[in-house]
Amino acid sequence: MVTKESIFRDILRLIVWYPLRWTVEAMPVASGLRLLNRMGELHFALSGGKAAILKDNLSRFMTIEDGQKSKIIKEYFKNHYVDRLVIFLFPKFHTRQVGQTIDFEGLEHLDTALKKGKGVILVHGHFGPVHIPLVALARLGYRMRQIGLPSDDGLSWIGRHVAFRLRLRYEAKIPAAIVNAESFLRPIFLWLKDGGVVMVTGDGSGTQKHVGRHDVFDFLGHRVLFPLGPAILAEKTGAEILPLFVTPGKRKPYKIIIGTPLVGPEEPRDIHTITKRFISELEGKIKAYPAYMHFLDRFKVGEYVLDTCDTKT
Repeated sequence: MVTKESIFRDILRLIVWYPLRWTVEAMPVASGLRLLNRMGELHFALSGGKAAILKDNLSRFMTIEDGQKSKIIKEYFKNHYVDRLVIFLFPKFHTRQVGQTIDFEGLEHLDTALKKGKGVILVHGHFGPVHIPLVALARLGYRMRQIGLPSDDGLSWIGRHVAFRLRLRYEAKIPAAIVNAESFLRPIFLWLKDGGVVMVTGDGSGTQKHVGRHDVFDFLGHRVLFPLGPAILAEKTGAEILPLFVTPGKRKPYKIIIGTPLVGPEEPRDIHTITKRFISELEGKIKAYPAYMHFLDRFKVGEYVLDTCDTKT
């Protein structure tokens, strides 16, 4: 969700990053998640015109009744707050909490791919609480790293010196290194060569920047710019590349799904084919769980930009 800078926004930041953060940290993981969801529900109730824009944009790729739209948009707000603030719970998100919070589907695909000895790339979208898989898989014993692009561009003084500064401090506590996408990526190549796992977004950097090569693909009935970087990384290293998504769980709050490789063992590693297959997987998940899609407020004909996200919470 994209938000604008304002004095009101800064006041909310100070509330979130001080008394609210301390409150969430003191709670068990399950209670903390419930509180973050309640914040999303409150924002939805007060959203007014924002909710109307989201409903209109939802109609650009789904045909559903107004009542169902409202349910989806309410879940959209809830997912936004969990995605942005679940980081407060990560210091206590250990193996037991992972087992209580997350179901897994397709871990055998990851294990099989790792046995090939060239590392694994898990490509995911800005969909659902995006950091949960990184922490959960690391707690299960997988050797994880993430390619990311932390940025304070466009933030207010409070945004830079409170929210962004503290967010980086929390990210440093995650049991997996986050490597800057604009840095020298040799450590990522060595990590894969040594049999590690690398998570990377397949739908953009999450900032206004376009890092690396991009091309235009069909996506939800529109022409959208997507990065070729994950496919290029798989081509250069020989690592297996698998899709990964977080969806709502049935018995637990979340499910992490790891799919089969995006390129077969006898296939040439064509970067456009790999990217198209990931996009197809992402489209399917968005249609099944539209509330987990990020950037719905940017979904306008000819204007949908995947490389934009809310870094301002």
